[in-house]
Amino acid sequence: MNNKVKLGIFALLGLAAIMVSIVAVGNFSFGRTYRIYVSFRNASGLAQKAKVKIAGVDIGVVRRISLKDSKARLSLDINEGIVLYKNATASIVSMGIIGTKYVEIIPGDSSYPVLQDGDEISASEGASLEDTLNKIGDKINNVLDSFGKNGKNGNMMDNLSDAISDLKSVMRNIAAQNAQITSAITNVNKFSTNLAEITEQNKQDIRDAILGINELANKLNTVADKINSGKGPVATLINDEQMSKDLKETVASAKATVKSLEDTIGRANKLQLSWNYLGRYNVRDDKFRSDVGLMIVPSENKFYYVGVSNVADSNNISASERNSINKLDALLGFRKDKAEIYAGVIRGAAGVGIGYSFFDPIYAPYRMLQANLNVYDFTRGGNEGPQIDVNVRFGITRWLYAGVMVEDAIYRTSITPFVKIEIKDTDLAALLGIVSIAAVASK
Repeated sequence: MNNKVKLGIFALLGLAAIMVSIVAVGNFSFGRTYRIYVSFRNASGLAQKAKVKIAGVDIGVVRRISLKDSKARLSLDINEGIVLYKNATASIVSMGIIGTKYVEIIPGDSSYPVLQDGDEISASEGASLEDTLNKIGDKINNVLDSFGKNGKNGNMMDNLSDAISDLKSVMRNIAAQNAQITSAITNVNKFSTNLAEITEQNKQDIRDAILGINELANKLNTVADKINSGKGPVATLINDEQMSKDLKETVASAKATVKSLEDTIGRANKLQLSWNYLGRYNVRDDKFRSDVGLMIVPSENKFYYVGVSNVADSNNISASERNSINKLDALLGFRKDKAEIYAGVIRGAAGVGIGYSFFDPIYAPYRMLQANLNVYDFTRGGNEGPQIDVNVRFGITRWLYAGVMVEDAIYRTSITPFVKIEIKDTDLAALLGIVSIAAVASK
């Protein structure tokens, strides 16, 4: 088996893996269905793709919710083989008070004709939770109003009798706790006596402590007099306006340096670097080429890329290929959510590109499925326009990707399977962070 056959099998396996991943992760269904419709006065809380069930068993999904004649019109896709009849009804059911909502169908009576694709069934709408709570509130208000109107017919006397009974119970509880209250008062008296004895026994110590406080106060007064008179280094520091100004400027500069260091350390902690290698086989030219580069990611929303495309030894290739090897790649890119846009030098020419990650954030360390579109070399000769490359890659591991690239998609279409390796370099990232901190600290 030659290399071309092996490479073709590898490319087919890669494409098959991509398709299987899309089907497995996405919300796809290949079963046959038929569609019916139902309209509700209120479908709040029900989401598209909600389940449709009979007796708790899934039989389909809510494909669409639209507004028709001031009602919520639901399009339901029912699995083929589920038989419903013309008198079938549907209702919106919630799993608990705040649970997920779904559509429950009563299939109807077999004496009626069977529903066909495009038929509409009736809605069974019970009272919503909000309506039920409002009714309960109205009943409570009616009871309270009735009590206010009929307070003189004996109900008030019953309530007063209950209140007096409760008051008697409270008084009995107070009497039962009388012994504990008396004990607490006795404990307070003992504490006062003990405090008086301690004070009597330590009168001399208390006097000495007061004398010490007075002596300390006199010394503080002496220091204050010296400061006011301008004697001593502290007085000079306080009374010298120029020195005070210099000290304030020094403190302000120290604060600014600390703040700059904090910002630099924060950015250094977020810095990510990775070495990239891309090996690709151009089927049209029957050539295997390599790209290498360094990806620098200072934050989730920004990245830099520097590398070389078509790495090769110029002494071992033909003269016609020398203009296409060892081309510079230098890009500045911005990211948000699942998309990115970048511009700079692509394969030695000015270019721009966009990327999209189908399942994971574009800045995630591992992206299951990603596609990129590059447009560059806007001024190449002849009547040809810029070169356009499209590629799709599938993540096998956190560092290994496989994919397929369509190079020069409009003018010289060529299918190029490739393998990409991304290796994180934490040591280099830490080194750059230390250099940044040292540069700030040296200012």
